[in-house]
Amino acid sequence: MDQELLVRIGFIVLPITVALAIAAASRRRAVAVGVILWVAAVSAIAASGLLRNFDRLPPPVGLLFVAGFAATIWLGCSTLARPWIALPFAWVVGFQSFRIVVEVLIHASSEVGLAPPQMTWSGLNLDIVTGVTALFLAPFADRVPRLVLWLWNFLGLALLAWVVGVAVVSFPTRLQLLTPSNTWVAEFPYVWLPTVLVTAALLGHVVLFRKLRQTAS
Repeated sequence: MDQELLVRIGFIVLPITVALAIAAASRRRAVAVGVILWVAAVSAIAASGLLRNFDRLPPPVGLLFVAGFAATIWLGCSTLARPWIALPFAWVVGFQSFRIVVEVLIHASSEVGLAPPQMTWSGLNLDIVTGVTALFLAPFADRVPRLVLWLWNFLGLALLAWVVGVAVVSFPTRLQLLTPSNTWVAEFPYVWLPTVLVTAALLGHVVLFRKLRQTAS
């Protein structure tokens, strides 16, 4: 099978799987419906071609990023996040291991000319560190000192913020600092990378911070 087709399938299957896992773990119909509507709305916006306009500052895809991140932080800080906070530390930490697959897909995307090289682990993206360490830390997450989880969560959030910053300064706008240009995330299904997969990782960090605060009190 063609590698580009495999990448495309991966960027459809993984975001849907992650979104369904988040919805199921929420145990709340409102959250499940909201997640499904968000995934569908992002797809429709990308299909309309609106996100391909990088002449505006900020570009529409950037505004979509901000909207997704703001909604994610609000959700993670709200009472709706309680079912996720109630999960064992092993589950909350282990959830972030999906980022290993994300990074493999991004690397494969770069090899077929979709993602710019700076977005991969061969470039400036070190986010796979979070995924790999989550896989090894998860089995011990309920027993290690809480300081370890605090530091790990801060590291994971910093690496996530870093790669988002790399993506933003790679947009073909007047503020572009890195090339080649990062335009592929304006297309379906790759738009689900920042709007589903990155927001899922962000939600995981917010939930873990809240869980750590609760157990410390």
